[in-house]
Amino acid sequence: MARSPDPVTAESILDAAARMIEHDGVDAFTMRGLAEQLGVAVTSIYWHVGGRDKLLDSLVERLVGDMAALPADADDPAERIAALARAQRRALIDRQHLLGIAHERNRTPALFLPVQQRLATELARLGVTGTGAALVLRAIEVHVISSAIMQFSAVRGPKHDEEDPTLWADDWPDRDLVRALQSPTDYDAVFEYGLAALLATLPKGPSDS
Repeated sequence: MARSPDPVTAESILDAAARMIEHDGVDAFTMRGLAEQLGVAVTSIYWHVGGRDKLLDSLVERLVGDMAALPADADDPAERIAALARAQRRALIDRQHLLGIAHERNRTPALFLPVQQRLATELARLGVTGTGAALVLRAIEVHVISSAIMQFSAVRGPKHDEEDPTLWADDWPDRDLVRALQSPTDYDAVFEYGLAALLATLPKGPSDS
C-alpha cells in the first residue's frame, strides 16, 4: 500500500509555530507541543524544518522578509509614509514574541533597515534629505515603536485595579477631561494623532497620479 502523503509542510509548520509563540511566548514553546498541535509525529517536524533552533531561525528569516515587504500603497509620498508607519506598528504589535527572538539573534537591524530605507526614499521625494531627513525618520520610528510597546504592554501586561477616583481632585478645571482620562486609552487614536502631527511638518509633494 502506498504511504499516505505527509499532512504538513514546512510553511504550515512555521505558521503553527508562529501562532503558538505569539499566543504563549517562546519559553512555553516546545517541539512536542507543536507536533501535538499539528497532529503529527515530532520526527515529521524535524524532517521538514530541523530542530528547535533551526525552526526559530526560519521564523526570524521569514519575519525579516515580511517586514521588508510591508504594504504602503498610496498616491503620494506623505500618504505612503503614513501607510508604512501603520503597517510597521501593526506588525510589531502582532509579532511581539517573534521580534524578541529576532533581537536575541542580533537580527533587529535587518528587521528595521528596509523600513528605514523606504521612509528615506519617500522623504527624498518630498525634498527632505540629509540630517533633516534623519531627524524626521527617527521621529517616525520612535513614534511607531513606542506606540507598539505601549499597546502590547497594556494588552499583555499585568492587569491593575481601577484607579481610586479620589485621586482625581475636584480642583481639575475640566471634568469632561477627567472622565476621558479615566477611560481606557485608545492607543490607535493616540498613534494617529501623533502621526498626523509629524506628517504636518513635511513639505507638500506631488502625487504620483
